[in-house]
Amino acid sequence: MFSFIRRRCERRRILDVIVGARGFRNNTGKAIVFYGGGSMNNVADVTLTGEATDDYFGRSVSSAGDVNGDGFSDAIVGANRAYNGSGRSYIYYGGTVMNISPDVVLTGELPLTYTFGQAVSSAGDINDDGYDDVIVGSSTYNNYTGQAFVFYGGPAMNNVSDIEMTGEGINTSFGNSISSAGDLNGDGHSDLIIGAHQTNNLMGKCFVYFTSSPNVHPNILSVKDVSGDQGGFVNLKFARSAFDVPLSEIGGVNYQIERSLPPNMNGYNWISVATVFGTHNAFYTAEIHTPLDSGISGNNTYFFRITASSNSSASLWRSNILSGYSIDNLAPIPPSNLTAGQSGSNVILNWSQNPETDLRQYNIYRNNILIGTSTTLNYTDNLFSSDSSFVYRIAAEDVHGNISGQSNPATVTLISSTVIVKVIPEGYYISNTDELSAGDTVKAFLHEIVSPFSRIDSAKSFIDPVTLSCSFRFYDAPSGMYYIAVKHRNTIETWSKSGGELITVAATMYYDFTSNSSKAYGNNMVQVDATPVRFAIYSGDVNQDGTVDATDVSAIDNDASNFVGGYVATDLTGDDFVDGTDFAIADNNAANFVSAVRP
Repeated sequence: MFSFIRRRCERRRILDVIVGARGFRNNTGKAIVFYGGGSMNNVADVTLTGEATDDYFGRSVSSAGDVNGDGFSDAIVGANRAYNGSGRSYIYYGGTVMNISPDVVLTGELPLTYTFGQAVSSAGDINDDGYDDVIVGSSTYNNYTGQAFVFYGGPAMNNVSDIEMTGEGINTSFGNSISSAGDLNGDGHSDLIIGAHQTNNLMGKCFVYFTSSPNVHPNILSVKDVSGDQGGFVNLKFARSAFDVPLSEIGGVNYQIERSLPPNMNGYNWISVATVFGTHNAFYTAEIHTPLDSGISGNNTYFFRITASSNSSASLWRSNILSGYSIDNLAPIPPSNLTAGQSGSNVILNWSQNPETDLRQYNIYRNNILIGTSTTLNYTDNLFSSDSSFVYRIAAEDVHGNISGQSNPATVTLISSTVIVKVIPEGYYISNTDELSAGDTVKAFLHEIVSPFSRIDSAKSFIDPVTLSCSFRFYDAPSGMYYIAVKHRNTIETWSKSGGELITVAATMYYDFTSNSSKAYGNNMVQVDATPVRFAIYSGDVNQDGTVDATDVSAIDNDASNFVGGYVATDLTGDDFVDGTDFAIADNNAANFVSAVRP
């Protein structure tokens, strides 16, 4: 004989096992508890032992539920020959450390039965007092008529039976097996089942005992959404009226289901929505329409009640009122015909319309990462990184948050021209290391080589302070000759040498502004080092108007006077502080009338 015990721990409930061994030590008997866990072993954790020889302690074992309400499951062990043959059952309270002495001892009645404790079980909380109860069987009572005894739990549980049930007749062995049956009739109370295995010439019989009388009023048990649809329906489950049984009401009982919006100051507004004909079922389920779907928040909630009516009289019995709502939980189909194409530095996506009428948006994925949404049938992606190949997919989302599977993939391999430029912002250069004081963002532009020298493409890059290089990718410009113009946040815009440079799509070209002043249009650079030879683009154009002048010098002087620091345009040296060095660079270039030189 064995059973499971549910033990409480700090974070979860763990099932333990109790095993009976009635023949141990000349039938004294014992019961052994094995604690469950992530790595359960076969070593006994608690051993309980009978009182005397031939007690048959452990003949039956079971969880007792929580009979004393302390939050720990308890155990009950039967010893059907104990106490000189009367039979006993022992209850052991659970706890952080379970003890081996019984806390409650239940004893069979005289004359001797030899079977009180032959079957033991938790009965659940049948009297609804918050404490679990136990049931003990004695199948040989009165020439095997048999009995079963219920003992109510409590904070100080006693050993006097509270309910006694007796078999139908001799030689039936009522009480040979007993158990809680759960809540069979949906009244919220635990019910009991008791076996009598010798009834009807050993055919056997089971008796179910409801722990409360069936209510003449039907009882709504649940109102739940119908899953796997687009909303609009709920499943309403209810327990029957007590008159919905054979021969109870001539003509039978029918059920009228009514629905109402949430009550207002005038109460409910009931509308009849369905009729269920009574067929003596213990429970009924009806699929009921709701005019509006609801979100997870519970908006568009509806209230329901049921009226049982007799077909032979004017009797009516109304149920409780219960609310619920329907949810659209059917996702849209995946979008189709997704295409993607490059348009300069953008990727344009297009796809076909989904057939659903309740769509909210389309979700856009690039390389399996959600990058945006669209309520139309197209999307422009202009926020990608420097990667050259992307896989796009989209999914449809409806107004209830259901998201479809993803569409067909659309792959784009971006075509661009790469220009690697070596350039030095004057103020950032450190001559003794041939490096920059810091890396920073630089912009580059491609201009036509004929008047009016229109700007065709642009790009940004981060200049490496060690290599002095930055890599630009141009997506719009076709292959051809172009001027390359570069500009830092506080330098003069500087163009490449006269005549332009050949830029080829899908190829990489290199341009070095630092090796010679002639690399700049109009030789418009300043030498910042002799060994190695280094030329830099002029610093000091704080307001980016193409000239280093008194306005720029004044801005630097003002910030230096106020000890301004951080990433500001007046910091020409990149040391995050505006001081006299920045002022000197700008003042010198202003004195030399430094300006941008363009074709």
